Amino acid sequence: MPGRGRASSPLKRPRPTARGWTLGAVGVLALIASALFGRTDVLFVGVFLTVLPLAAMISVTVDRPRLTVTRSFHPDVVAVGERTTIVTAARNQSPRPSPAARWRESAPAVVGVQPSAPFPRLGAHQPDAVRGRDTVVLRQDVVPERRGAHAVGPLIVSRTDPFGVAYAEYAIGQPRQLLVTPRVVPLSRGELDVAHSEGTEHELLRHSIPSADELIAREYRPGDPLRRVHWRATARHDQLMVRQEEQRSNPESWLLMDTRAVPAGPAGTAEAAEFETLVDLVASIGVHLLDEGFVLSVVETGERQLSGRSGAGRTGTLGSTTATYDTGSADRMLLADLAAVEATPVERDDAVSELGAGLRKAGRAVPVFAVLAGAPGELGALASLRSMGDPAVAFVADSVAPDVIDVLGDAGWLCVTFRAGDDPAECWLRAMHRQRARVVSGGD
Repeated sequence: MPGRGRASSPLKRPRPTARGWTLGAVGVLALIASALFGRTDVLFVGVFLTVLPLAAMISVTVDRPRLTVTRSFHPDVVAVGERTTIVTAARNQSPRPSPAARWRESAPAVVGVQPSAPFPRLGAHQPDAVRGRDTVVLRQDVVPERRGAHAVGPLIVSRTDPFGVAYAEYAIGQPRQLLVTPRVVPLSRGELDVAHSEGTEHELLRHSIPSADELIAREYRPGDPLRRVHWRATARHDQLMVRQEEQRSNPESWLLMDTRAVPAGPAGTAEAAEFETLVDLVASIGVHLLDEGFVLSVVETGERQLSGRSGAGRTGTLGSTTATYDTGSADRMLLADLAAVEATPVERDDAVSELGAGLRKAGRAVPVFAVLAGAPGELGALASLRSMGDPAVAFVADSVAPDVIDVLGDAGWLCVTFRAGDDPAECWLRAMHRQRARVVSGGD
C-alpha cells in the first residue's frame, strides 16, 4: 500500500552530539594526563568519558524506533495555494514502550511541512488492539506552493540517548505522492465558449422552447458528473435529474499548448514563472470548456506528456495519440496530467499538422485556443487554421516576438497577451471584450 511501511533505516547514522564530542575530547586529555603523571584516578575518568559516547551511540542504535507507518492526504489531490491535511498514523511494533524522540515528514520545501516536533511516547505493541496506546495519529495542514507530484515521506524520527550524548535519525515507511494541480479559476461564459455549430444550436433550442427543461432532463445515473445536475427538473420530479442535451450535443474544442518554447529554467526564474502562468491558463480554459460540455483535445508543441484518453470518437482521431478528455471525470484527469507537465527543449515539427488534421476531421468550425510562450515552428500553418476555428483565440506571452501576433492577427486570430503572474480570468475577459468588439464592428 502506498505510504505504508515498517522499515527503519538510518538516515543519519549514530554520531556524538556537541556534548558527546566535548566529553570524548576531555576523556582523551584525561588519558594523556594520566599517562604523563601516573594518576590512576585520572585514568578512570579518561576511560569513562571516552567510552561514554561510544556506549550512547550503541544505545540509540539498539533502541531504534520500530514503527508501522501509514499516510493519507485529505483531500488527496489539491491545487496550488489550497490547503490539504497530511494524516500519518504510526504504530509501535516493539514489545517495549517507544523511547523519547522527535519526528518530521520528509518532503520538498514547496510542500510546507512543519519542522521537527516531539514524538509522543507510545505503549508496548498490542496485537489485538485497534488504535490503542501503541498508536498515534499525527496531523498537519500544508499549503503547497508549486504544482507537481511531490513525494511526502518517509517519516523521519530522530533519537537521542537520555544524556544527550549521541544522536541518530531513522527513516520509517515509504513515501506517498501528493498530487498538486495547477491553479484553476472560474471563467465567464460568453462568445468564447460556444461554436456556431452544434453548441449554438442547442443553446438556441434551450432558450427558444418554453418546455425545454422537460426535453433535456433525464434521471441521474451513477457516473454522471454533478455539474450536469438539472436542479429545476430535480425539484419538479422529486428525484435527481441531469441535463440530457449536453450528453447529445457533445461539441468539440481544441487547445494548442506550447510546452517547448520556454527554457526549462530553475524555479523562481522569469521563464519558469511565465510557464506556470501558461499552465494555469491551459488548466482554467480546459476545465471551463469541459464544464460547458465540450470534448477537449490538447496538442502539445513539445514532446507528448499528456495522456488523456488517446483517440476519441467525435473528433475522428481514433488511433491517434492526441490527448482527449471527454469522460465524466475529464476535468480531474486533465488537471492530474497538467500537474506533472514540464517545459521541454524537444520541439515537435508536427504539432500544428496534428491540430489541423483534427480540425478538418471535425467537419465544421469549432472553438480553438492556442496558448503560446514562443514562436511556433509552423507559425504560417497555424495562422492558416483560422477558418476552422470559431472562435480562434491565441493567448501569447508578452515575451514573444511581435511578429507572431502580427502573423496570427493578420490571419484573423484573436490575440491576447499575458505576463507571468496574470490571472487567467482577466486574460479571458480581455479576450471576451475583444471578441465582442469584433462582432459589433462586423469584423471577421
